[in-house]
Amino acid sequence: MSQPRFSIVTITLNDRHSLVDTHASIVAQTCADYEWLVVDGGSADGTVGYLQQVCHPSCKWISESDNGLYDAMNKGLERAIGEYVIFMNSGDKFAGANILSRIASVLDENGRDWDLLFGDALEENPGGDLLLKRARPASFVTYGMFTHHQAMLYARRAIACMRYDSKYVIAGDYDFTCRLLARGGRSFRLGFPVSINKRAGLSEKKASIGRRENLAIQKAVLRLGPVRRTANYGAFLASGFLRTHARGLYDRIRFRHHSPLADTR
Repeated sequence: MSQPRFSIVTITLNDRHSLVDTHASIVAQTCADYEWLVVDGGSADGTVGYLQQVCHPSCKWISESDNGLYDAMNKGLERAIGEYVIFMNSGDKFAGANILSRIASVLDENGRDWDLLFGDALEENPGGDLLLKRARPASFVTYGMFTHHQAMLYARRAIACMRYDSKYVIAGDYDFTCRLLARGGRSFRLGFPVSINKRAGLSEKKASIGRRENLAIQKAVLRLGPVRRTANYGAFLASGFLRTHARGLYDRIRFRHHSPLADTR
């Protein structure tokens, strides 16, 4: 197989139903210049049987035990051969059928030497409504993650020697991104949503762990001093309080309602 432009890596474990949704989103892409790598952690819910039935030449998969999310993501990185790598894990979806085509056009128009591409993200409510979460500038990395990991594409040449640190429970993707940018990685902000994911994911359910890990990364990787880290911690607490006790206000501040027709161009 010649080098595809995109490697889509999907991590899954006993989540066959959601994997079907992710698969449908991928095969719907109008750009077929991709490979789909599925790293299954040894599921016992029919996932393997489903993958055996996937008749798509670009799909490759493994099913074996691992040491957690970031260990599984490293397995995906080790197998990826695409020019850009994006993690679209079980249950995650592209924000439209033309997303990879639009990204390919951006690369053709703006050069292909970017180390990181990132865009907006959509969060899906239980009722199916989509809320638009605008990406912040990459410089926001000194405060925290500036968009969802599912809305980020890494140039494989830029991360060839990098791996996710499996000691992290929540913030391994933040650590990975910080390390890339801290060494001078060049980023490009896309002007449209890239991904759709369910609300209240693992990072929100284990927010206190994520806060501690973020602060440790800001000290070790970004070299932020104690005053700045303390200020960031205060901002984390305020944001967490709003999410927990004033969700409506938080949503009005951070999100915009999104029409499915808004990004069909």
